[in-house]
Amino acid sequence: MSASHFPLRRTLAVGLIAAAGSLPSLGLAAELPAGTVISAENIDQIKNDTFEGHSIASLLTEKMEWRIRNSGWKLPLAKSQQVELDPRWVKASQANQGKTSINKGTCQIDGWGAGAPFPTIDEKDPQAAEKIVWNFHLGQLVGDVSQVPNFTQLLIDGKRGVHAEPVAEFTRYTMKGRLTGDSPVEGDGSERGRQLLYFKAPSDMKGLGTYTVMYDAEKVNDVWAYVPAVRRVRRLSGGAWMDPVGSSDQLQDDLEGFNARPCWYPEYKLVGKRWVLAAANAKSDLWNTKGSSFDEKYPVLENQPPYWNMNNDRYEPREVYVVEAITPATHPYSKKVLYVETKYPRIHYVEAYNRKGEFWKFMEWHTYYNPQGGDMRTAGSAVIDFQRNHATVSLIDTATWKTNFEAKASDFSLQALQKAGR
Repeated sequence: MSASHFPLRRTLAVGLIAAAGSLPSLGLAAELPAGTVISAENIDQIKNDTFEGHSIASLLTEKMEWRIRNSGWKLPLAKSQQVELDPRWVKASQANQGKTSINKGTCQIDGWGAGAPFPTIDEKDPQAAEKIVWNFHLGQLVGDVSQVPNFTQLLIDGKRGVHAEPVAEFTRYTMKGRLTGDSPVEGDGSERGRQLLYFKAPSDMKGLGTYTVMYDAEKVNDVWAYVPAVRRVRRLSGGAWMDPVGSSDQLQDDLEGFNARPCWYPEYKLVGKRWVLAAANAKSDLWNTKGSSFDEKYPVLENQPPYWNMNNDRYEPREVYVVEAITPATHPYSKKVLYVETKYPRIHYVEAYNRKGEFWKFMEWHTYYNPQGGDMRTAGSAVIDFQRNHATVSLIDTATWKTNFEAKASDFSLQALQKAGR
């Protein structure tokens, strides 16, 4: 190249540098400190920044970002925490390695005793998505018996705020997959567990409750309801698992994100793995039972429309499996998209779509680990129906929660339901 070209090259270089100085620093990402709050006001400025090495954009699903931009959701960033899982659960899960398989004929997992039936997931396995769901169904860290004496289920109108605050008690007893005692199975092995739920307030709901027997088979749950007004027990239909819970926004199938026997769904698809922000180590005091005002009672919620945003918790990066669960034809949803923690069976988020394939509901769970009992606990959850601008937010009185206390299967029965209702 001749010397005459150097002035031109220098002129072009200086011009490019000057032009670059007048543009936004699109390629210069900053590592955000813990405590940074992602909101509609700053999301465009920080999307390319990182937290714990992940870009903010990559930590938000499409629907998460949509909520932040359009529904007032705010996500305070927190450092991720390692959870030391119950050694009994870890040992039981590891013992299943290479010994378990899905038996589609009986709707069971052959070779399963306790813990997660498939401790290692190969993403190339054509049954990978189904195995992830079976891990959640059978391997949740909930304790062999757990009782939540007080939880509230807030019914929230997106414009008017909270319009109902029922209080209930919930108890679950594990019959199969037990981690305490001499045997993982209690009874003849046909039952997976029993549940009691009854309302304590308000007065017009007091005593209303259900008793559920869950089976380790294709058989649908047996569910009985006690109606105190007529002092009668009524057996519910076999399709009750797809019905709404009272007047709330969640179906029976939405409890903890997925509350069906996996074989009741015809198809699963593993979309892949990714990272998201989730309340995996949430605050444990999301509901103050002694509070009087909204702000005192519900410190996690922001007291402004739409009133259901848990903006005062903490969100950390978590790796999840993304699983599409295709529903049976009689289900209100056409599909659910599950965001399942990869380290242990826990669902952080669910998206639900109506029969037309349109986005309908967004669900979230706020979790904290109880090392004394080795169980994962829900501190709070939200099921948001964006089509009717309404939500159901469940908050737990965690101070009264009990796990693995002295109990026996006979404590969970129709008689126990009737006694509680009276």
